[in-house]
Amino acid sequence: METISVQWIEERLDGYLRDTYKHLHMHPELSKEETNTQIFIQQELDRIGITHRAMAKTGVCAEITGAKPGKTILMRCDIDALPIEEDTALDYSSKNKGVMHACGHDAHTTIGLAILTILKERKDEWNGTVKIMFQPTEEAQPGGAQPMIDEGILENPKVDAAICLHTNPFLEPGVFEMKPGYMLANTDRVYITLIGKGGHAAAPQQGIDAIAMAGQFVTGVQNIVSRQTSPLDNGVITFGTINGGTTSNVLCGRVEISGTVRTIKTETQDKIASQLEVLLRSITEFWGGSYEYNYSKGYPASWNDTELTDVLTKSVTSTFGEQSVVVNEHPYMSGDDFSVVASEVPSVFMYWGTGSSEKENFPWHNAKYHVNLDALKYGVATGLHCITELLESEKVGQA
Repeated sequence: METISVQWIEERLDGYLRDTYKHLHMHPELSKEETNTQIFIQQELDRIGITHRAMAKTGVCAEITGAKPGKTILMRCDIDALPIEEDTALDYSSKNKGVMHACGHDAHTTIGLAILTILKERKDEWNGTVKIMFQPTEEAQPGGAQPMIDEGILENPKVDAAICLHTNPFLEPGVFEMKPGYMLANTDRVYITLIGKGGHAAAPQQGIDAIAMAGQFVTGVQNIVSRQTSPLDNGVITFGTINGGTTSNVLCGRVEISGTVRTIKTETQDKIASQLEVLLRSITEFWGGSYEYNYSKGYPASWNDTELTDVLTKSVTSTFGEQSVVVNEHPYMSGDDFSVVASEVPSVFMYWGTGSSEKENFPWHNAKYHVNLDALKYGVATGLHCITELLESEKVGQA
């Protein structure tokens, strides 16, 4: 199939892209609760004329085969939102209080539907099979990718390669980012309880101050990365919640802390998990308290297949220009359960520019996060281009 230009997509589908995106953005649903989103996707697929089936309770697998059998390419589009109260002042802001598409999954779903529309219209111009994985529960662990794999999304026909386009608010439309090797990090969770002994705030010696233990622990944790991990290794420890105490004149007897650990190397991951408990043990022994510690490994680090990344980098560059692809030297320390797909089939995860030069851009998971609607056509063009490139590539499907 010949390359379809961004201009053609704009002329043909711009209204559909904007309307679909706005609908999804106004009606976000949390992980494992994407029932209405699933229904909307299914209705759109019925309208387009695409075979589909429900998977992983609230997910959808859409499938279309071209003029003749050939390779099978999968594209992942996640569909869930986040527990964030939107603060964008957009006229299409979320109508669901406390829930927001603050990571661009509404944009991912939109371009997936548009890509299927074009593939259907030009079905006689390409060979092979395309699966679009409308995946639930990317934002919560365990994610929805593994259940869809367990239910057979990579089989019948067997998937030869997979891609994922993800919004990036810090790149402008028409700019993309990918790199061979590790692209994203391990995303582990840590849950800690420091247990002391309550008492009167005026007589701290009669109790065990859990807040004091927590303060010493949180401060000491930073030394694990800065002084016990090689400067050449990637590592991040961030605590997102800390809760304890009842009132100002009562010594706190219990503090609960939760956070995340991001690493690339398995040995760094294991060392940090171990050293966190060593620090907990030493602090609580010093104070005479105790602790509870739960380290939960999450999504593994995402690996981009070297050969396929090279194929798509050259292909996107030749199509959209020399400045269209940014190759980041280091992986991002964010994570995604697309890594589960990448562990099963050769895959490429890439960022697609959805930022705006006309107003301030905010990071993922921020209440002011927004997607530049002019970027949607670029997502469709690139996703479609990458799919057809992989369907035709000699690098795909080799034993």
